[in-house]
Amino acid sequence: MRKVRPAYHQIADQIRDLIMGGGLQPGQQLPSEAQLSANFGVSRNTAREALRMLSSQGLIQTTRGTSGGTFVAIPDPIFVQNNIENGLGLMNGGDRLTAAEIYETRLVLEVPAARWAAERRTDEDLERIRIAAASVEGGRETDERTDHSVDFHHAVLEAAGNRLMSLIAPPVWRVFARCAKDSPGKPHLWHDIDCDHAEILEHIQCGDGEAAAMAMKVHLERLRDSES
Repeated sequence: MRKVRPAYHQIADQIRDLIMGGGLQPGQQLPSEAQLSANFGVSRNTAREALRMLSSQGLIQTTRGTSGGTFVAIPDPIFVQNNIENGLGLMNGGDRLTAAEIYETRLVLEVPAARWAAERRTDEDLERIRIAAASVEGGRETDERTDHSVDFHHAVLEAAGNRLMSLIAPPVWRVFARCAKDSPGKPHLWHDIDCDHAEILEHIQCGDGEAAAMAMKVHLERLRDSES
């Protein structure tokens, strides 16, 4: 037998389904607690708990004042990325996510991204990638160079023109970057990274998607091997 869930859970689930399915649009106002309680046949406390649950999930937000109320949250990429990063960080710190799994995920995201960047990039994209590569090479400390390396990979991904990939990848990079900063590294590694970045940039500039993808794969495999 299935355990009966509390009423506020069931109400929250129904509202969540409406939001996720597009029945309630970002910025749209929800009924008041009194209206919800009447519509669902529950107490106002139950309706309030349902709204609290949705608020904790970042799906709705409440404002005060004469024009206030409860509204479907407008998507905030930074909020989404922070939640992903926090979850990945907890899993990585608790040994529920391995470095090998992070590398595999980067391969899945960044190898095709390099190919698409070569095929789709604009002049502005190319300049951003070039600046990031120069910043990595010009960095003096490991932390600084690691941060700029993240900028380089982000620039490549932005040039690929896939918004979902651009949303998902940065939290993965930041978790990886923390691991990299904690690693002593190898003396020649940054020189090799600079050469890799220059090669990836060249292939993207020339519009050679297959070469760019292969260069990115070799680069990520180098990063993986440096940690072993």
